[in-house]
Amino acid sequence: MKKRISFLYELCVCLAGVCLIYLFFHSRNLLFVKGSTQDYCRLEPQGCVVEKDSRAPVGIREIYQIHPSEIPAESNALVFRTVHQNVDVYIDHKLVFRLKKAAGTPGGRSPGSRWNTALILAEQQGKEIRVEIQPVYEAVKGLTPVFYAGTRYSIYMEIVRQDCLSMLLSMIAIMIGIGFMVFTAYSCHSLAFDRSLFMMGQFAMLIGIWKLADTGLFGLLTKREDMASYLSLLALLLLSVPFTQYIREMFSRRDHWIWNGLCMVHIGIFLLSVGLQALDIADLREMLWLVHLSLLLTVFVIIPMLYAEVQTVGWSRRLKAMAVCISFCAAGLGTDMVIYYRSGGVRVTNLGMIGFLIYITVLGVVSLQDARRLIAIGMRAKHLEQMAYHDQLTGLYNRAAYAEDTKAEKFSAKGSIVVMFDLNNLKYCNDTFGHDKGDLYIITCAGWIFQIFGPAGKCYRMGGDEFCVLLKNTTRQECEDLLARLKQETNNWNRTKQEAFAAQIAAGYALFDETSDFDLADTRSRADKMMYQDKFQMKQEQEADSCL
Repeated sequence: MKKRISFLYELCVCLAGVCLIYLFFHSRNLLFVKGSTQDYCRLEPQGCVVEKDSRAPVGIREIYQIHPSEIPAESNALVFRTVHQNVDVYIDHKLVFRLKKAAGTPGGRSPGSRWNTALILAEQQGKEIRVEIQPVYEAVKGLTPVFYAGTRYSIYMEIVRQDCLSMLLSMIAIMIGIGFMVFTAYSCHSLAFDRSLFMMGQFAMLIGIWKLADTGLFGLLTKREDMASYLSLLALLLLSVPFTQYIREMFSRRDHWIWNGLCMVHIGIFLLSVGLQALDIADLREMLWLVHLSLLLTVFVIIPMLYAEVQTVGWSRRLKAMAVCISFCAAGLGTDMVIYYRSGGVRVTNLGMIGFLIYITVLGVVSLQDARRLIAIGMRAKHLEQMAYHDQLTGLYNRAAYAEDTKAEKFSAKGSIVVMFDLNNLKYCNDTFGHDKGDLYIITCAGWIFQIFGPAGKCYRMGGDEFCVLLKNTTRQECEDLLARLKQETNNWNRTKQEAFAAQIAAGYALFDETSDFDLADTRSRADKMMYQDKFQMKQEQEADSCL
């Protein structure tokens, strides 16, 4: 079930990427601006008159009248931020600015949350300004924008001042997430690979993207506020699954059905939200309450599971850290949600983000410490495995590895060729030139065997001067060609007289025969016989040469 959830979640991530790419190339706001300017001035919020309008998305228009006396004489622009609202700005009854979703483009009805700049030309100064706002959703009715005027620099600095903390926390979360993912990618080949830490990295990165894209400064800098809005919502929809997957790994009952069910709920909410958006039935923004509900559901699942865990296994360091961090997250998230809904989605605090950063940092450090300890254990285990299945002198696999490979369930003797080798005169080399030269003899011959036969099969030192190679998907002719290369290699080495001793490798091979061999041991016996015949022939040739 875990693999199925991971597969479904990865599909959701891919679907989110496809949605963003499609929206980037096809979603457009209809934006009309008359004039140009380099300077701005600041203005306080104005009163509002509400009028009914059947053509408006929710049936009303909110009108702000700005008297010329309220605008400083040097002002040449009106700057304000809207949240899922269409905008018309008139100066002296002439339209100078319009914002709304372009007809026939995907991405729902909302132009997103964005900064708007209505320019005031020299001939328009001293004229009355009227701002008409049409809420796209019921939730944003009555939201009064804050109007600004001044230089571009002063406006940007004001936006930076407002959003700098959120952007800083978001970037920290993204960097922590990338760090966790890089760490797990680095350790994925070790025995201590911890996928839960990778899920934590995904969660941290998504929560950082969510909050970063939700800041007004991000949208202003990217010039695609509509895309920033959907990026924020998609990241929020995606972060629940890695969060749940990480949390479950901290419990002994990690395979309990409640975790799988919770993940399927999160995936279902994502697919439902994206599906309704694609069918133009409901915008992602309108489905946000389901996301908040799923996050609360996650908290309500964790609490009883945590209680059961404590009753079963007691308090561990991880559980204590998780309990404290979840408390911070729940308090911050709850406060954020209350403020968010009470303000109609305009005011967003950083309490939840700070709580999640505490959670990510504390549990991430605990996980990294555990992972480092596991890596140390894994490296030691790998070293022990290396010693158990490898010959220490030559580095080839040993007899235990041969037995393990040939007795494995997936092993099939059909089509296998066993090649046996024996080093002639090893005892003479040890007695005459010393054991150091004997070891060099073994290492040199093992290197030739591995160099020539290694690409085609697995090479083993069976003990002493005996070697074996197990070939798969190799024909008899190919095996004889490899043996010929080995013989040529030894002859060349002996001809150059690189050492005082001469190298001789007797060899024999046999192909598994289903009609005569009960198992691979019979094949190996036939290869042994052929090898001893080769050994006997070499000794006869050596004796004949000595007589001459």
